Amino acid sequence: MGVKVRARKDKPGWWVVVHHHGQRIKKCFGANKKQAEAFAERLAARLKWAEVNGEPVALAQPEQAMPTVKAYLTDWLSTYAKVHCKPSTYRGYTRAIEKHLIPAFGERPLHLLRREDVKRLIAKLAEAKKARGTIVNCLVPLKAAYNQAKEDGLVTMNPVERLGRLLKASRDRREHIQPLSAEELEALLKTAQERFPFLYPLLLCAARTGLRMGELIGLQWGDVDFRGTFIEIRRGVVLREVTTTKTHKIRRVDMSPVLLETLQRLKEVRQLEAMNEGRELVLWVFLSPEGQRWDDRNLRRAFYRCLEAAEIREVRFHDLRHTYASLMAQAGAPPKYVQEQLGHSSIQVTMDIYSHLFPGGNREWVAKLDGQTERVENAPQTHPDGEAVEQESPKSRKVLVAVEGIEPPTRGL
Repeated sequence: MGVKVRARKDKPGWWVVVHHHGQRIKKCFGANKKQAEAFAERLAARLKWAEVNGEPVALAQPEQAMPTVKAYLTDWLSTYAKVHCKPSTYRGYTRAIEKHLIPAFGERPLHLLRREDVKRLIAKLAEAKKARGTIVNCLVPLKAAYNQAKEDGLVTMNPVERLGRLLKASRDRREHIQPLSAEELEALLKTAQERFPFLYPLLLCAARTGLRMGELIGLQWGDVDFRGTFIEIRRGVVLREVTTTKTHKIRRVDMSPVLLETLQRLKEVRQLEAMNEGRELVLWVFLSPEGQRWDDRNLRRAFYRCLEAAEIREVRFHDLRHTYASLMAQAGAPPKYVQEQLGHSSIQVTMDIYSHLFPGGNREWVAKLDGQTERVENAPQTHPDGEAVEQESPKSRKVLVAVEGIEPPTRGL
């Protein structure tokens, strides 16, 4: 940051030149150098105060009108978010802006929004029992828009930066997890197989792979490798639009033997139907009763009907994904494997959501520490000459294997 007074080269007069966070703005003064110096001193103090307190400052030229938060967010939605973001992300940003941000800050000039204002919004949403993810989703478009405003030279500070600590008190994301028990899942799948056969393969795939709804809807036969017994997740369908996966990456998901057999049988039936009707096989793996690709609304309705028929408590379709993770954890699957199957961006995301579903698995490691005491008691004796003598006790060799996980050396080689 710097505010300097420089003499004009083209004619008599003085410039006040400002370098601040990558921006360069200058203001022209006449021949009165003291006036320019006084202005520069006040401006430097203002910028320093704003930087210390995390407040944005406008460095726009005098003729440049400062938009309101509402006007800038609306323009940002159409010129940036709609062009660069996925349709579902754009819709989410639009909802957050219209429902929360404009009512809270809409009429405020863009450069006058302060961190304190954002903190009050966070406190209001937390008091309304909004989940941490909901609050974050409200702030994401505001933060992105202010980053754009900094690049445009309208503000120098982003009032949404470094607010993570204020979100710790919001609700734990685990509160939203309602996995089915193994018995409930078995009842659901049995009911689907008997009364909703068109839905059974999809529900089985959800329960055995943990795929998101959009990933299930977007699954194509070319993604299913029957020989390799895995599925490649290449796309998703959100609000009837084909898009990338949530992490923008392709991943492989293993298939269980029952799921493999079910999908093989389903493909054979579809191929016979296509041959009889003189058409090509439909690309989509899971189809509605009308033979069309599912949309999320109709799939949810069918799922809730199946839950009701099975006399199971009402849970969300997404809780099938949590059910998969829960049953995998109970079966002893390593968290890293569960993360890879679910397609989480990091193991931290998996543990944040499901750590409580891995019951006591790590206690085995602390229990093994007791074995180290036994190993010390059976430590090799020291030869008078200072060399260690290995004991022949089978018990000590067994402890060595148990604690270090290595094969004991074989004598006499």
